Amino acid sequence: MIKIKMMPVGLLGANCYLVYNSDTCEAVVIDPGSEYGRIKRQLDVDGMKVKAVLLTHGHFDHCNAARDFRRDGAKVYIHEADKLLLETDYNMSSLTNEPFRSFDPDVLVTDGTVIRECGMTFKVIYTPGHTVGSVCYILDNNIFTGDTLFCMGVGRTDLPTGNVRALEDSLKNVLFALEGDYNVFPGHGEPTSLEFERRHNPYV
Repeated sequence: MIKIKMMPVGLLGANCYLVYNSDTCEAVVIDPGSEYGRIKRQLDVDGMKVKAVLLTHGHFDHCNAARDFRRDGAKVYIHEADKLLLETDYNMSSLTNEPFRSFDPDVLVTDGTVIRECGMTFKVIYTPGHTVGSVCYILDNNIFTGDTLFCMGVGRTDLPTGNVRALEDSLKNVLFALEGDYNVFPGHGEPTSLEFERRHNPYV
Protein backbone atom coordinates (compact mmCIF):
# COMPACT_ATOMS: atom_id res chain seq x y z
CA MET A 1 0.00 0.00 0.00
CA ILE A 2 1.32 3.46 -0.96
CA LYS A 3 1.07 6.35 1.49
CA ILE A 4 2.14 9.97 0.96
CA LYS A 5 3.11 12.36 3.76
CA MET A 6 3.79 16.06 3.18
CA MET A 7 6.27 17.94 5.38
CA PRO A 8 6.94 21.66 4.76
CA VAL A 9 10.60 22.24 5.63
CA GLY A 10 13.16 25.00 5.82
CA LEU A 11 13.14 28.78 5.63
CA LEU A 12 10.93 28.85 2.55
CA GLY A 13 8.50 26.13 3.59
CA ALA A 14 9.23 23.84 0.66
CA ASN A 15 7.14 20.67 0.62
CA CYS A 16 9.09 17.50 1.24
CA TYR A 17 7.15 14.33 0.45
CA LEU A 18 7.65 10.97 2.11
CA VAL A 19 6.28 8.27 -0.15
CA TYR A 20 5.88 5.00 1.72
CA ASN A 21 5.38 1.46 0.54
CA SER A 22 3.99 -0.19 3.64
CA ASP A 23 4.41 -3.62 2.05
CA THR A 24 8.20 -3.25 2.01
CA CYS A 25 8.69 -0.66 4.83
CA GLU A 26 10.72 1.37 2.35
CA ALA A 27 10.37 5.00 1.32
CA VAL A 28 11.20 7.45 -1.43
CA VAL A 29 11.78 11.04 -0.31
CA ILE A 30 10.91 13.78 -2.79
CA ASP A 31 12.60 17.19 -2.36
CA PRO A 32 14.23 17.02 1.08
CA GLY A 33 15.11 20.70 1.14
CA SER A 34 16.17 21.02 4.76
CA GLU A 35 15.67 19.68 8.28
CA TYR A 36 17.23 16.26 7.70
CA GLY A 37 16.94 15.38 11.38
CA ARG A 38 13.22 16.11 11.50
CA ILE A 39 12.53 14.16 8.31
CA LYS A 40 14.62 11.23 9.52
CA ARG A 41 12.83 11.15 12.88
CA GLN A 42 9.48 10.92 11.10
CA LEU A 43 10.74 8.09 8.93
CA ASP A 44 12.05 6.26 12.00
CA VAL A 45 8.75 6.71 13.86
CA ASP A 46 6.94 5.25 10.86
CA GLY A 47 9.44 2.40 10.56
CA MET A 48 10.54 3.30 7.04
CA LYS A 49 13.96 3.07 5.41
CA VAL A 50 14.81 5.56 2.65
CA LYS A 51 16.04 3.97 -0.56
CA ALA A 52 15.88 6.91 -2.97
CA VAL A 53 15.66 10.70 -3.14
CA LEU A 54 13.91 12.27 -6.13
CA LEU A 55 14.60 15.96 -6.77
CA THR A 56 12.26 18.08 -8.87
CA HIS A 57 15.00 20.69 -9.35
CA GLY A 58 18.27 21.94 -7.92
CA HIS A 59 17.31 24.93 -5.75
CA PHE A 60 18.68 24.63 -2.22
CA ASP A 61 15.25 24.74 -0.58
CA HIS A 62 14.37 21.49 -2.35
CA CYS A 63 17.61 19.52 -2.09
CA ASN A 64 19.74 20.69 0.84
CA ALA A 65 19.21 17.50 2.85
CA ALA A 66 19.89 15.18 -0.10
CA ARG A 67 23.54 14.89 0.91
CA ASP A 68 22.56 13.43 4.30
CA PHE A 69 20.22 10.85 2.82
CA ARG A 70 22.86 9.91 0.26
CA ARG A 71 25.30 9.38 3.13
CA ASP A 72 22.72 7.00 4.60
CA GLY A 73 22.76 4.98 1.39
CA ALA A 74 19.86 6.47 -0.58
CA LYS A 75 20.24 6.95 -4.32
CA VAL A 76 19.73 10.56 -5.47
CA TYR A 77 18.01 11.39 -8.77
CA ILE A 78 17.93 14.77 -10.57
CA HIS A 79 17.53 15.91 -14.17
CA GLU A 80 20.82 16.16 -16.03
CA ALA A 81 20.31 19.86 -16.87
CA ASP A 82 19.98 20.88 -13.21
CA LYS A 83 23.35 19.40 -12.24
CA LEU A 84 24.57 22.91 -13.13
CA LEU A 85 22.64 24.30 -10.16
CA LEU A 86 24.40 21.92 -7.79
CA GLU A 87 27.78 23.20 -8.95
CA THR A 88 27.14 26.98 -8.94
CA ASP A 89 25.40 29.75 -7.02
CA TYR A 90 22.39 29.06 -9.23
CA ASN A 91 21.09 26.86 -6.39
CA MET A 92 20.13 30.22 -4.78
CA SER A 93 21.40 29.48 -1.26
CA SER A 94 23.44 32.67 -1.53
CA LEU A 95 20.21 34.62 -1.00
CA THR A 96 19.93 33.24 2.54
CA ASN A 97 22.15 32.45 5.51
CA GLU A 98 21.80 28.74 4.82
CA PRO A 99 24.93 27.32 3.15
CA PHE A 100 24.48 24.88 0.29
CA ARG A 101 25.27 21.28 1.23
CA SER A 102 26.81 20.07 -2.03
CA PHE A 103 26.48 16.48 -3.21
CA ASP A 104 26.95 14.33 -6.29
CA PRO A 105 23.72 12.87 -7.68
CA ASP A 106 23.73 9.16 -8.43
CA VAL A 107 21.36 9.19 -11.42
CA LEU A 108 20.77 11.94 -13.99
CA VAL A 109 17.29 11.54 -15.43
CA THR A 110 15.76 12.76 -18.67
CA ASP A 111 12.23 13.05 -20.01
CA GLY A 112 10.51 9.68 -19.88
CA THR A 113 12.94 8.04 -17.47
CA VAL A 114 11.22 5.31 -15.47
CA ILE A 115 12.38 4.95 -11.88
CA ARG A 116 11.62 1.76 -9.99
CA GLU A 117 12.28 2.03 -6.28
CA CYS A 118 10.72 0.41 -3.20
CA GLY A 119 8.20 -1.50 -5.30
CA MET A 120 6.94 1.76 -6.82
CA THR A 121 7.27 3.06 -10.37
CA PHE A 122 7.78 6.77 -11.04
CA LYS A 123 7.81 8.34 -14.49
CA VAL A 124 9.82 11.50 -15.14
CA ILE A 125 8.18 14.31 -17.09
CA TYR A 126 10.52 17.09 -18.18
CA THR A 127 8.93 20.48 -17.39
CA PRO A 128 11.54 23.24 -17.75
CA GLY A 129 10.72 26.84 -16.94
CA HIS A 130 11.25 27.36 -13.23
CA THR A 131 14.74 25.97 -13.84
CA VAL A 132 16.25 24.50 -16.98
CA GLY A 133 16.08 21.01 -15.48
CA SER A 134 12.78 21.05 -13.62
CA VAL A 135 10.85 17.79 -13.71
CA CYS A 136 7.65 16.30 -12.36
CA TYR A 137 7.27 12.74 -11.13
CA ILE A 138 4.18 10.65 -11.84
CA LEU A 139 3.28 7.84 -9.45
CA ASP A 140 -0.02 6.16 -10.34
CA ASN A 141 -2.61 8.99 -10.29
CA ASN A 142 -0.31 11.39 -8.40
CA ILE A 143 2.04 14.05 -9.77
CA PHE A 144 4.77 15.71 -7.73
CA THR A 145 5.20 19.02 -9.54
CA GLY A 146 7.93 20.81 -7.59
CA ASP A 147 7.91 24.51 -8.44
CA THR A 148 6.40 24.04 -11.89
CA LEU A 149 2.77 24.09 -10.76
CA PHE A 150 1.15 25.23 -7.52
CA CYS A 151 -2.44 25.43 -6.36
CA MET A 152 -3.65 28.51 -8.26
CA GLY A 153 -0.09 29.48 -9.09
CA VAL A 154 3.11 28.63 -10.92
CA GLY A 155 6.81 28.79 -10.17
CA ARG A 156 8.76 32.00 -10.69
CA THR A 157 10.91 32.32 -13.79
CA ASP A 158 13.15 35.27 -12.90
CA LEU A 159 15.91 33.20 -11.26
CA PRO A 160 18.96 31.82 -13.13
CA THR A 161 18.00 29.35 -15.92
CA GLY A 162 14.31 30.24 -15.52
CA ASN A 163 12.31 30.89 -18.68
CA VAL A 164 8.71 32.09 -18.76
CA ARG A 165 7.97 30.74 -22.25
CA ALA A 166 9.41 27.35 -21.36
CA LEU A 167 7.21 27.24 -18.26
CA GLU A 168 4.11 28.13 -20.25
CA ASP A 169 4.92 25.37 -22.72
CA SER A 170 5.52 22.86 -19.91
CA LEU A 171 2.16 23.65 -18.38
CA LYS A 172 -0.01 23.86 -21.49
CA ASN A 173 1.61 21.23 -23.68
CA VAL A 174 2.97 18.76 -21.14
CA LEU A 175 1.15 18.76 -17.79
CA PHE A 176 -2.27 19.95 -18.91
CA ALA A 177 -2.05 17.75 -21.99
CA LEU A 178 -2.05 14.61 -19.84
CA GLU A 179 -5.25 12.62 -20.11
CA GLY A 180 -7.54 12.50 -17.14
CA ASP A 181 -7.14 13.91 -13.65
CA TYR A 182 -4.31 13.56 -11.16
CA ASN A 183 -3.65 14.50 -7.56
CA VAL A 184 -1.10 17.32 -7.66
CA PHE A 185 1.50 17.59 -4.89
CA PRO A 186 3.33 20.91 -5.41
CA GLY A 187 6.64 22.20 -4.12
CA HIS A 188 4.96 24.87 -1.98
CA GLY A 189 1.43 25.31 -0.68
CA GLU A 190 -1.48 22.93 -0.54
CA PRO A 191 -2.18 19.92 -2.77
CA THR A 192 -4.62 20.37 -5.63
CA SER A 193 -5.79 18.47 -8.70
CA LEU A 194 -4.76 18.73 -12.32
CA GLU A 195 -8.31 19.24 -13.52
CA PHE A 196 -8.89 22.07 -11.04
CA GLU A 197 -5.72 23.81 -12.23
CA ARG A 198 -6.67 23.33 -15.89
CA ARG A 199 -9.92 25.14 -15.20
CA HIS A 200 -8.97 27.76 -12.63
CA ASN A 201 -5.24 28.50 -12.52
CA PRO A 202 -5.02 32.23 -13.34
CA TYR A 203 -1.46 32.08 -14.63
CA VAL A 204 -2.09 29.74 -17.52
